[in-house]
Parts: sequence; structure tokens; C-alpha cells
Amino acid sequence: MSSAGSERQQPRGLIRDIELHVLECKVCFERFGSNPGRRPCGLPCGHAVCWPCAWALSRTGTGTGTAPGGQLECPFCRWSGPVSRAADCLPLLQLAELVSAAAAGAEPLRPREGPAELSSVFGGWGELLNPRGLAVCSHSGALAVVQDGEQWLRLLERGGGPLPGAGPGLSADQPPVYPLDVAVAGGGRLLAVTDAGDRSVKVFARAPGGRLQLLLTEGGFGLPWGLDSGSDPERLALTDWAQGSLLLLELQPPGGRVSLRRERVCHGLCHPREVAVSRQDGCIHVVEHPGPRGGGRRLKTFNSRGQLLRQVDGLGRSPGAGLGISGIAVDAQGNVLLADGDSGTVLRMGGPDKRQGRSLIERGLVRPVALAWADGHTLMVLDAGDHTLKVYTVH
Repeated sequence: MSSAGSERQQPRGLIRDIELHVLECKVCFERFGSNPGRRPCGLPCGHAVCWPCAWALSRTGTGTGTAPGGQLECPFCRWSGPVSRAADCLPLLQLAELVSAAAAGAEPLRPREGPAELSSVFGGWGELLNPRGLAVCSHSGALAVVQDGEQWLRLLERGGGPLPGAGPGLSADQPPVYPLDVAVAGGGRLLAVTDAGDRSVKVFARAPGGRLQLLLTEGGFGLPWGLDSGSDPERLALTDWAQGSLLLLELQPPGGRVSLRRERVCHGLCHPREVAVSRQDGCIHVVEHPGPRGGGRRLKTFNSRGQLLRQVDGLGRSPGAGLGISGIAVDAQGNVLLADGDSGTVLRMGGPDKRQGRSLIERGLVRPVALAWADGHTLMVLDAGDHTLKVYTVH
């Protein structure tokens, strides 16, 4: 049943979605427009950026990056070719003019009410590169992101800027070969990272001057993948994809030297990856990836003694509707939050007694790969599709 009021709201909501997700340059996050500095530039690969970003992304043999004969590389698919092949994207330009005209004659657009509202976006191409793992410090709210490239770790303040002394040039002793996930431990003093390159867990501390000091490399794993910390800052939950196990790692710093004590919670899991620990009840939530022949991805919930409390097969909004789970977190109430990297959505499930979820975020994400709950109302989403960190206020 619909009303005239709801019918008027739907077009306004559609216009807002178009402004946010279609008429926005995904490099600088500024809106397209008809003035010369905001006109959309269409690339032969089909992607579009604004013209200032197109010039900034171009390069020449002299390194000036602004000459008309330079080479341009698409920041999304890596297509490369001469700048001369780029041109105004007329469909986007015409759409921007139509939306501006429609918005001018309508009431001011109000943020759409819903379970989660986008409050800010950080990063973008050049700031983040194929990010994979995300962690938040429960004490300071600082963020840690692991990604590809030489700048494999980014340490950010709650507002998105780099931590003092932890800019893009942050260096480390013996950096990971291929970091998969990260967790904050020791009350914010330590960072633990799973490294698929040598199949180890590495523990770092920030030394004076901002440099990362490697304190420990712990090997002997099959393929360590997911990491998370709960209410105990000295204990970490770890999944081992190859050995099919869930472990608890306890940081032990006798005499100032860090060591790890392993405790296996359970084994016999089918390729576990994502893991999240509830600060409310200590439950550990794990996502299994059985593969094409094993059915959809499964959510399993254990207590701290390794007893299985819940198993949900074919994760989805309804029984049998599978999701491509790529990230997991637990909110302050103990609800499990699941990112679906295939559809670009986030689902919210209840505690260990719930087996069906409801949509939390349906639009605005490209390929979410990691989630982190910051405080009572804030959800961090790491989006590898457009190389950003998105902050949502959850109602």
C-alpha cells in the first residue's frame, strides 16, 4: 500500500542515489557538472573520471603528467592509452544537467532514513591500493588497514587522516610479503598481521619516530588468514585456512619480549577465513568457504571453549539464498554483521540464536572486503572496489 507522500519521496530518493553513486568522480569524490573543472571524462574502457583527475592520472616522458600527448591509465581496470583518446562523457554530462534541473524545482533532499547512513568516505585511488584487512583500536578509535604495495599498512586517525608520524611513508623492519588481515592488540600498542607470503603471524610495535619494529614472527601455520581481538587485549582469534582450524593466540611478554601461546579452539573446519569476536559475550564467529562443490559459505558460532552454538548454511536474507561473504564484524549488542562482496551489501544478523539476517546497507558499496565496529553506532567498511574506507552511522 502506497501513499502520495511516499510516491513523492521515491523520486527524490532516486535523485539522491544518482547524485551519490553515478554523478560522482570515484577518484576525488567530487560531483560531475557542466563547468570546465567538473566535466566528466569518458575513457575508452568505459569508466569515467573528472577531467582534473584525468590530467592528474596522465603521465608523459618528461614526468610533467599534464601534456596532451601523455599516457593515461584507468585507476579501476588499468587500461592504458593516450590522453587524446579520452573525451567528454556526454551521457553523464546530460544526466548531471537533468538532475540539477530536477533538484532545483524540488524540495531540498534530506538524507534517507534507514538502518545505516553513510557519514564519510576516506581514501580513493592513490591513497589505498587493493585494501584487504581492517582493524580498529577500542581505546583510541585509530584504524589499521593492510593492502597491496610498498605502503602495505596505513594507520589512520578516527577522522581519516594519518596518525602522527604514520604517514604514507611508514616503514617497517621485515615487512610482510603478502598481508591478509590485521588486528590491534596490547591496548593499542601492538599490531598483529597474518602473512600469506611465509605463512606466519607477525607482531609489530611502533618504535620512536613512527617506525614499525618487528617483535615476533610466528610460523608453523598452514595458511593463517583472519584475525580479530575481543575484550581481552592480549588474546587474538585466528583462522587457519589450510589446516581448517580456529585458534586463540595469547600474547605473552615475559621480560619485555613478546611470545605467542597457541590454543586450538576447534579443528575440522572447511577453509575458514573471516573471524570476529564479540566483546559482549566472547563468542567467536567464523565464515567457512567450502568452494563450489561444498555449497554456499557457512557461518559458525562458537563459545570460548570451542562448543558450536550456531551453524547457518547458505547465508542469505532467506533460507537457501547464498551470499558471497567477504567480511564480518560484531556490533556492541552482539549482532553479527556480514559483508557480501558479490552484491556490495551488508547484512545484520542477531546473536547466536538467530539464523536469518536483514539488510543493513544495500547501496553505495562496490566490493566490501572487511568490516570493523568502532563504537556504539559506527561501522567501518573497507571497499576494495573503489579503494576506500567508508564510515556509516547505524541507527
